[in-house]
Amino acid sequence: MKTKMTISFSGILMMLALISCSSEDKKNDTVGKPASASKKAEMNMVVGIARIEPEKGLLNIYANANGRISKIVAAENQSVSKGSDLALLDNQTDNALLAIEQSKAPAQNAAILSATQNAKAVLSDLQKAQKDEALNEQLFKARAITEQALNDSKSKVTRLQYDYQKLIADIAQQKSKVQEIDANIKYRKAILSDRQIKSAYPGRVLQWDVHDGDYVTPGQKLGQYAPDGPLIAVTEVDELFSDKVAKGMRAEIYSQMNGQKTGSGTVVFIAGFLKKKSLFSDENTVEDRRVREVKVLLNTGAKVNINNKVDCKIYLK
Repeated sequence: MKTKMTISFSGILMMLALISCSSEDKKNDTVGKPASASKKAEMNMVVGIARIEPEKGLLNIYANANGRISKIVAAENQSVSKGSDLALLDNQTDNALLAIEQSKAPAQNAAILSATQNAKAVLSDLQKAQKDEALNEQLFKARAITEQALNDSKSKVTRLQYDYQKLIADIAQQKSKVQEIDANIKYRKAILSDRQIKSAYPGRVLQWDVHDGDYVTPGQKLGQYAPDGPLIAVTEVDELFSDKVAKGMRAEIYSQMNGQKTGSGTVVFIAGFLKKKSLFSDENTVEDRRVREVKVLLNTGAKVNINNKVDCKIYLK
């Protein structure tokens, strides 16, 4: 009986020892892990593909009139100033029409000058005739002249008044013609201006889609132009993380060729709406994801070229 009791007690001790070891192992495992291991790691950045653009955007060059390109003035990659010619359309006909209108102006101005001088002379004669008429009125009352002489003086005043009014009307008509000529000259100059394709900002021509001699139509895209100024990286942030990005956050860009950092900057623009993925998305993907456009103003010294595709990291903290 004593032997049986001893075996049972020994078994109980072994079971307690095993339970104690198991509990100790679990405790040791818990102590060995960091406190944050049980929590999900916090995200401190978002990464996306970005395209490098001028801050003012890439500008397309358009034709404003029909015609053939007579000369591409600014070559690709050439820097130009504001208002300088980029390309010229054939303008021989328009120059000829402008010359015709401009030739009319001197003759018309001469006609106005002549009519004005004649009007002054007639006015002088009219004023003298009116004085003579007043004098003849007194002489007739004094019976110093005949009634016929008085009537002749009145007729002369009437005739001179008619001549003067006619000259004034002619001068007004001549001036109206001058205004019409001036309007035609401005119109012809405007047409010629449309045949001169000029730069809106200082910048650089990136590419031409046309060549000398090509026929173009109004609104046709001729090339692309990059205004001078700071560069931006335009990227897209997935809708899952778009609310985490804010203006003023620090960003860095990296080359897709070798992974090296090529610049840094600050978030300056966040679109107020979501849109479909743009050219940054994989053409083969069928996933319907929404993104928010974000623009990063790059610091001076960034080693990038316009239209480069780069990796963009935006630091959330």
